[in-house]
Formats: sequence, structure tokens, C-alpha cells
Amino acid sequence: MKEVNRSFRKKGDTLYLVSSAEAVDYFNSAIDEGLVSSLHRIPPEGIFQGLVECCKENGLGFDITGDSDLADMQFLHGNTKYAAIISVDEGQEEKFVNYSYNHGIDIVLLGHVTKGELRMDDASFGFISDYTGAR
Repeated sequence: MKEVNRSFRKKGDTLYLVSSAEAVDYFNSAIDEGLVSSLHRIPPEGIFQGLVECCKENGLGFDITGDSDLADMQFLHGNTKYAAIISVDEGQEEKFVNYSYNHGIDIVLLGHVTKGELRMDDASFGFISDYTGAR
């Protein structure tokens, strides 16, 4: 896997989940083409921890939709079928989706990057500053 930014870059970027670790390795050419703004492998602590790690550097947040097949806490903090979180610039979204489809990579729309609040399904988990200690 090529080196790519692990932190979200800007408000408005679209967030996707990648289902398999093997698929993550196929994003090298997408990275070269500038289709991927950031890619962060989901840590053992779960999707929520991965999202917080992606938000910290630039003080950003997220607004996501949970997985209807899983309880919210299982989706956020449990072992899920997802391997990585990818952010994509709004202007590259169609190309990214086409790239994934054409390469047989299973992606799931997760949500988008926000100014600093952490939200899922209209529930707030506070602000990134609550998790970093920054004010």
C-alpha cells in the first residue's frame, strides 16, 4: 500500500468504508490518480476510534449513518466486517465510485466530514475537542 494521508483534510469530503483488507491494497492507483484524500485502517477498537483518529489532526468531525444490520455500539466499537475508512474529495467522488466498481471493490457510503461535531444517525457524540483535550 502506498503512503497516503491518514487524517481527514477538509469539511465536505465523503466517507466510505472498505469491506476487506485485501481490497485496501488495490487502491494504489486510485491514490496515484488523486481519488483518495485519506485512508485509515480501522483499529481493533472499532470504527469510532478510527474516525476520531482521522479527525484529530485538523480538528474535524463526521456525520455518519450506522449499519442497519448491527446495533449502534457494535457498529461503532465492535469487530465489524469493515477494514478501512476512506475520505474522498467531493469533486472526485464519481471517479472514485467508478474506480471501485470497475475493480470489484466493495465500498459502503458512510457519511461526510464536518466542521468538528461527531454525529451518527442524528445522535451527537460531542465535538472532536472533547476527545483531544484541545479547546
